[in-house]
Amino acid sequence: MRYPASIILLSAIFSAPAPAQTETEVPAVKAAAPTITAVQPVNPVSSKPGAPVIQSISAQIPSMGALVTSLISAQFHFVAPNGNAVVLHREAESTGSNADRSPNQAINIPPDQQKKGATVTSLWTCNDSRYSVAVRAYIMDMDGNRSNEVRYTVHCNGG
Repeated sequence: MRYPASIILLSAIFSAPAPAQTETEVPAVKAAAPTITAVQPVNPVSSKPGAPVIQSISAQIPSMGALVTSLISAQFHFVAPNGNAVVLHREAESTGSNADRSPNQAINIPPDQQKKGATVTSLWTCNDSRYSVAVRAYIMDMDGNRSNEVRYTVHCNGG
């Protein structure tokens, strides 16, 4: 059985291994860790004597080893002289995102600890967008009294 030379040539071309291609590094884009900026209270005063007082705000990024996390927690350091703080109320003032967030969070800290000074933590999860959210917050007690109001901004992905 004889094959034409063109078929033999084509089969030799298409059966040869492809020339080796060099691998190149693909740069990975690292997302910026979320941050919080805050206007810290100076000489804070509550709405009535005995009502809660927010003394300061701090932030913490949960440890995830070498991974960059999209989580950040705002920590509200407060004193409730009557030991009856029950809710942290948060309200978005402005945002570059349509992120839906629950504005209220229950405070479940024992009265004795509230009287000495306590911290309520609010976790924020950033989505993939670059944005910031300006928030104002206050604490209410069981009697309906409000603490001083504080303002802070969550910055996601460098927003």
